[in-house]
Amino acid sequence: MAGAVSSPKKSSSGLRRGLLVAVGLATLVAVAGLCLRRAQGLRGTWPPEADTFYLPPSAALRVASLGHTELLADLIHARANVYFGTQLHARMPTKWLANYLHSAIDLDPQFQRLYLAGAAMLIYNGQRITPDMVLAAVEVMDRGRKAFPFDWEFPFQMGFNYLFELPQDAGEDDPRVPGWRQRGVELLRQAALYEQVPYYVPTLVARMLTKSGGDELAIRHLEQAYAVATNHEAREQIRNKLVAMRAQRLSQQLEENLQAFEQMVADRFRGSPEAFALVVGPRTTALGLLGRARDPSSPPAP
Repeated sequence: MAGAVSSPKKSSSGLRRGLLVAVGLATLVAVAGLCLRRAQGLRGTWPPEADTFYLPPSAALRVASLGHTELLADLIHARANVYFGTQLHARMPTKWLANYLHSAIDLDPQFQRLYLAGAAMLIYNGQRITPDMVLAAVEVMDRGRKAFPFDWEFPFQMGFNYLFELPQDAGEDDPRVPGWRQRGVELLRQAALYEQVPYYVPTLVARMLTKSGGDELAIRHLEQAYAVATNHEAREQIRNKLVAMRAQRLSQQLEENLQAFEQMVADRFRGSPEAFALVVGPRTTALGLLGRARDPSSPPAP
Protein backbone atom coordinates (compact mmCIF):
# COMPACT_ATOMS: atom_id res chain seq x y z
CA MET A 1 0.00 0.00 0.00
CA ALA A 2 1.13 3.54 -0.64
CA GLY A 3 0.72 4.59 3.02
CA ALA A 4 3.08 1.87 4.23
CA VAL A 5 6.02 3.15 2.25
CA SER A 6 8.06 5.85 4.08
CA SER A 7 9.03 8.83 2.05
CA PRO A 8 12.73 9.58 1.43
CA LYS A 9 12.24 13.01 3.06
CA LYS A 10 11.15 11.53 6.38
CA SER A 11 13.97 8.99 6.37
CA SER A 12 16.63 11.65 5.82
CA SER A 13 15.14 13.81 8.59
CA GLY A 14 15.30 10.94 11.09
CA LEU A 15 18.86 10.18 10.05
CA ARG A 16 19.88 13.78 10.65
CA ARG A 17 18.32 13.74 14.10
CA GLY A 18 20.14 10.53 14.93
CA LEU A 19 23.42 12.01 13.77
CA LEU A 20 22.84 15.16 15.85
CA VAL A 21 22.09 13.07 18.92
CA ALA A 22 25.20 10.98 18.35
CA VAL A 23 27.34 14.08 17.87
CA GLY A 24 25.85 15.66 21.01
CA LEU A 25 26.55 12.56 23.07
CA ALA A 26 30.08 12.34 21.71
CA THR A 27 30.63 16.02 22.60
CA LEU A 28 29.31 15.50 26.13
CA VAL A 29 31.57 12.50 26.59
CA ALA A 30 34.57 14.48 25.35
CA VAL A 31 33.77 17.45 27.62
CA ALA A 32 33.23 15.13 30.59
CA GLY A 33 36.55 13.46 29.88
CA LEU A 34 38.33 16.81 29.73
CA CYS A 35 36.68 17.92 33.00
CA LEU A 36 37.63 14.66 34.66
CA ARG A 37 41.26 14.96 33.58
CA ARG A 38 41.29 18.59 34.71
CA ALA A 39 39.84 17.66 38.10
CA GLN A 40 42.32 14.82 38.50
CA GLY A 41 45.16 17.18 37.65
CA LEU A 42 44.01 19.68 40.25
CA ARG A 43 43.45 16.93 42.79
CA GLY A 44 47.01 15.77 42.22
CA THR A 45 48.24 19.12 43.57
CA TRP A 46 46.34 18.69 46.87
CA PRO A 47 48.26 17.60 49.96
CA PRO A 48 47.75 13.89 50.75
CA GLU A 49 45.66 14.62 53.86
CA ALA A 50 43.13 16.73 51.92
CA ASP A 51 41.05 13.66 51.11
CA THR A 52 40.55 13.09 54.83
CA PHE A 53 40.36 16.62 56.23
CA TYR A 54 38.61 18.57 53.47
CA LEU A 55 35.31 20.26 54.37
CA PRO A 56 32.82 21.61 51.81
CA PRO A 57 31.99 25.34 51.89
CA SER A 58 29.79 26.51 54.75
CA ALA A 59 26.88 27.20 52.38
CA ALA A 60 26.93 23.58 51.21
CA LEU A 61 27.20 22.34 54.79
CA ARG A 62 24.20 24.44 55.78
CA VAL A 63 22.11 22.85 53.01
CA ALA A 64 23.35 19.37 53.92
CA SER A 65 22.40 19.90 57.58
CA LEU A 66 18.69 19.97 56.64
CA GLY A 67 18.11 22.72 59.18
CA HIS A 68 20.07 21.04 62.02
CA THR A 69 22.98 23.48 61.83
CA GLU A 70 23.79 23.35 65.55
CA LEU A 71 24.07 19.56 65.46
CA LEU A 72 26.39 19.71 62.46
CA ALA A 73 28.46 22.40 64.21
CA ASP A 74 28.84 20.06 67.20
CA LEU A 75 29.95 17.23 64.91
CA ILE A 76 32.51 19.45 63.18
CA HIS A 77 33.76 20.64 66.57
CA ALA A 78 34.17 17.03 67.70
CA ARG A 79 36.05 16.23 64.48
CA ALA A 80 38.26 19.27 65.08
CA ASN A 81 39.12 18.03 68.57
CA VAL A 82 40.05 14.58 67.23
CA TYR A 83 42.16 16.14 64.47
CA PHE A 84 43.85 18.52 66.92
CA GLY A 85 44.68 15.75 69.38
CA THR A 86 46.04 13.50 66.63
CA GLN A 87 48.27 16.22 65.20
CA LEU A 88 49.43 17.34 68.63
CA HIS A 89 50.35 13.79 69.61
CA ALA A 90 52.27 13.34 66.35
CA ARG A 91 53.94 16.78 66.74
CA MET A 92 52.54 17.82 63.37
CA PRO A 93 51.13 21.23 62.31
CA THR A 94 47.39 21.78 62.58
CA LYS A 95 46.93 23.68 59.31
CA TRP A 96 43.34 22.47 58.77
CA LEU A 97 42.16 23.45 62.25
CA ALA A 98 41.15 27.04 61.40
CA ASN A 99 38.96 25.73 58.57
CA TYR A 100 37.11 23.44 60.99
CA LEU A 101 36.62 26.24 63.50
CA HIS A 102 35.28 28.77 61.01
CA SER A 103 32.95 26.17 59.46
CA ALA A 104 31.51 25.31 62.88
CA ILE A 105 31.13 29.01 63.73
CA ASP A 106 29.39 29.69 60.41
CA LEU A 107 26.85 27.01 61.26
CA ASP A 108 26.38 28.07 64.90
CA PRO A 109 27.58 31.63 65.68
CA GLN A 110 26.24 31.31 69.26
CA PHE A 111 28.68 28.48 70.07
CA GLN A 112 30.37 30.73 72.65
CA ARG A 113 32.93 28.33 74.10
CA LEU A 114 34.23 27.47 70.65
CA TYR A 115 35.69 30.94 70.10
CA LEU A 116 38.06 31.01 73.08
CA ALA A 117 38.78 27.28 73.05
CA GLY A 118 39.49 27.38 69.32
CA ALA A 119 41.77 30.39 69.70
CA ALA A 120 43.75 28.57 72.40
CA MET A 121 44.06 25.50 70.17
CA LEU A 122 45.38 27.61 67.28
CA ILE A 123 48.19 29.02 69.43
CA TYR A 124 49.06 26.22 71.85
CA ASN A 125 49.42 23.23 69.53
CA GLY A 126 52.88 21.95 70.34
CA GLN A 127 54.56 23.98 67.58
CA ARG A 128 56.71 27.09 67.83
CA ILE A 129 54.33 30.04 68.13
CA THR A 130 54.43 32.26 65.04
CA PRO A 131 52.64 35.55 64.23
CA ASP A 132 50.42 33.74 61.70
CA MET A 133 49.18 31.38 64.41
CA VAL A 134 48.41 34.28 66.75
CA LEU A 135 46.66 36.27 64.01
CA ALA A 136 44.55 33.22 63.16
CA ALA A 137 43.51 33.01 66.82
CA VAL A 138 42.75 36.74 66.90
CA GLU A 139 40.54 36.33 63.83
CA VAL A 140 38.47 33.68 65.63
CA MET A 141 38.21 35.80 68.79
CA ASP A 142 37.20 38.84 66.74
CA ARG A 143 34.25 36.86 65.41
CA GLY A 144 33.41 35.99 69.02
CA ARG A 145 33.61 39.65 70.04
CA LYS A 146 31.10 40.55 67.34
CA ALA A 147 28.78 37.69 68.30
CA PHE A 148 29.03 38.48 72.06
CA PRO A 149 29.72 42.22 72.30
CA PHE A 150 29.27 42.31 76.10
CA ASP A 151 31.81 39.59 76.94
CA TRP A 152 35.01 41.15 78.34
CA GLU A 153 37.20 38.11 77.63
CA PHE A 154 37.34 38.68 73.88
CA PRO A 155 38.88 42.19 73.94
CA PHE A 156 41.08 41.16 76.88
CA GLN A 157 42.59 38.14 75.11
CA MET A 158 42.87 39.98 71.79
CA GLY A 159 44.52 42.96 73.46
CA PHE A 160 47.10 40.77 75.15
CA ASN A 161 47.94 39.04 71.87
CA TYR A 162 48.35 42.35 70.04
CA LEU A 163 50.32 44.07 72.79
CA PHE A 164 52.63 41.29 73.95
CA GLU A 165 52.37 38.00 72.05
CA LEU A 166 52.68 39.25 68.47
CA PRO A 167 55.65 41.61 69.06
CA GLN A 168 57.42 38.85 70.96
CA ASP A 169 56.88 36.28 68.20
CA ALA A 170 57.57 38.61 65.25
CA GLY A 171 60.52 40.50 66.74
CA GLU A 172 60.88 44.19 67.45
CA ASP A 173 62.16 44.89 63.93
CA ASP A 174 58.86 43.88 62.35
CA PRO A 175 57.17 47.04 60.95
CA ARG A 176 53.78 45.79 62.15
CA VAL A 177 54.74 45.94 65.83
CA PRO A 178 53.81 49.62 66.52
CA GLY A 179 50.37 49.14 65.00
CA TRP A 180 49.87 45.90 66.94
CA ARG A 181 50.80 47.57 70.22
CA GLN A 182 48.49 50.51 69.61
CA ARG A 183 45.65 48.12 68.82
CA GLY A 184 46.42 46.04 71.92
CA VAL A 185 46.39 49.06 74.24
CA GLU A 186 43.00 50.14 72.91
CA LEU A 187 41.46 46.66 73.24
CA LEU A 188 42.70 46.26 76.82
CA ARG A 189 41.39 49.71 77.67
CA GLN A 190 38.00 48.68 76.31
CA ALA A 191 38.08 45.41 78.29
CA ALA A 192 38.58 47.36 81.54
CA LEU A 193 35.32 49.27 80.94
CA TYR A 194 33.00 46.23 80.91
CA GLU A 195 30.53 46.04 83.80
CA GLN A 196 31.22 42.43 84.82
CA VAL A 197 34.98 42.53 84.30
CA PRO A 198 36.98 40.84 87.13
CA TYR A 199 38.38 43.18 89.74
CA TYR A 200 42.01 42.70 88.69
CA VAL A 201 41.61 43.70 85.03
CA PRO A 202 41.38 47.52 85.46
CA THR A 203 44.45 47.47 87.73
CA LEU A 204 46.43 45.36 85.29
CA VAL A 205 45.37 47.53 82.36
CA ALA A 206 46.54 50.60 84.25
CA ARG A 207 49.98 48.96 84.62
CA MET A 208 50.07 47.11 81.31
CA LEU A 209 53.03 49.03 79.87
CA THR A 210 55.21 48.30 82.90
CA LYS A 211 57.29 45.13 83.28
CA SER A 212 55.35 43.87 86.29
CA GLY A 213 52.01 44.70 84.70
CA GLY A 214 52.97 42.87 81.52
CA ASP A 215 54.03 39.77 83.45
CA GLU A 216 50.76 39.68 85.38
CA LEU A 217 48.76 40.14 82.19
CA ALA A 218 50.63 37.20 80.66
CA ILE A 219 49.81 35.02 83.68
CA ARG A 220 46.11 35.97 83.57
CA HIS A 221 46.05 35.33 79.82
CA LEU A 222 47.48 31.84 80.29
CA GLU A 223 45.05 31.13 83.12
CA GLN A 224 42.13 31.99 80.84
CA ALA A 225 43.57 29.88 78.01
CA TYR A 226 44.07 26.93 80.40
CA ALA A 227 40.48 27.21 81.60
CA VAL A 228 39.00 26.92 78.10
CA ALA A 229 41.42 24.41 76.55
CA THR A 230 39.75 21.05 75.93
CA ASN A 231 42.70 18.88 74.95
CA HIS A 232 44.85 17.32 77.69
CA GLU A 233 48.17 17.88 75.91
CA ALA A 234 47.28 21.47 75.07
CA ARG A 235 46.39 22.10 78.72
CA GLU A 236 49.70 20.56 79.72
CA GLN A 237 51.59 22.87 77.37
CA ILE A 238 49.76 25.91 78.71
CA ARG A 239 50.27 24.73 82.30
CA ASN A 240 54.02 24.35 81.79
CA LYS A 241 54.22 27.84 80.32
CA LEU A 242 52.12 29.18 83.18
CA VAL A 243 54.33 27.51 85.80
CA ALA A 244 57.42 28.93 84.10
CA MET A 245 55.88 32.41 84.03
CA ARG A 246 54.93 32.22 87.70
CA ALA A 247 58.38 30.95 88.67
CA GLN A 248 60.01 33.73 86.67
CA ARG A 249 57.72 36.29 88.28
CA LEU A 250 58.49 34.94 91.76
CA SER A 251 62.23 34.99 91.00
CA GLN A 252 61.97 38.61 89.87
CA GLN A 253 60.06 39.54 93.02
CA LEU A 254 62.67 37.85 95.21
CA GLU A 255 65.45 39.67 93.38
CA GLU A 256 63.63 43.00 93.71
CA ASN A 257 63.04 42.38 97.43
CA LEU A 258 66.71 41.48 97.94
CA GLN A 259 67.85 44.65 96.21
CA ALA A 260 65.42 46.71 98.28
CA PHE A 261 66.70 45.08 101.48
CA GLU A 262 70.36 45.67 100.57
CA GLN A 263 69.56 49.29 99.75
CA MET A 264 67.80 49.71 103.09
CA VAL A 265 70.82 48.37 104.99
CA ALA A 266 73.17 50.57 102.99
CA ASP A 267 71.02 53.64 103.68
CA ARG A 268 71.08 53.01 107.44
CA PHE A 269 74.68 52.15 108.33
CA ARG A 270 76.84 51.20 105.41
CA GLY A 271 79.32 48.46 106.28
CA SER A 272 77.52 47.43 109.45
CA PRO A 273 76.04 43.96 109.94
CA GLU A 274 72.52 43.49 108.64
CA ALA A 275 71.19 42.57 112.09
CA PHE A 276 72.59 45.79 113.56
CA ALA A 277 70.94 47.87 110.81
CA LEU A 278 67.62 46.17 111.41
CA VAL A 279 67.75 46.64 115.22
CA VAL A 280 68.92 50.27 115.12
CA GLY A 281 66.38 51.26 112.50
CA PRO A 282 66.54 54.15 110.04
CA ARG A 283 69.39 56.58 110.42
CA THR A 284 68.19 59.84 112.00
CA THR A 285 70.13 63.08 112.20
CA ALA A 286 69.65 65.84 114.76
CA LEU A 287 68.00 67.91 112.06
CA GLY A 288 65.63 65.05 111.41
CA LEU A 289 64.72 64.83 115.12
CA LEU A 290 64.08 68.54 115.27
CA GLY A 291 62.04 68.32 112.09
CA ARG A 292 59.83 65.59 113.54
CA ALA A 293 59.41 67.48 116.81
CA ARG A 294 58.23 70.62 115.04
CA ASP A 295 54.51 71.14 114.71
CA PRO A 296 53.54 70.04 111.19
CA SER A 297 51.10 72.94 110.94
CA SER A 298 53.81 75.54 111.59
CA PRO A 299 55.48 77.19 108.62
CA PRO A 300 58.93 75.90 107.60
CA ALA A 301 61.95 77.56 109.11
CA PRO A 302 63.56 80.22 106.92
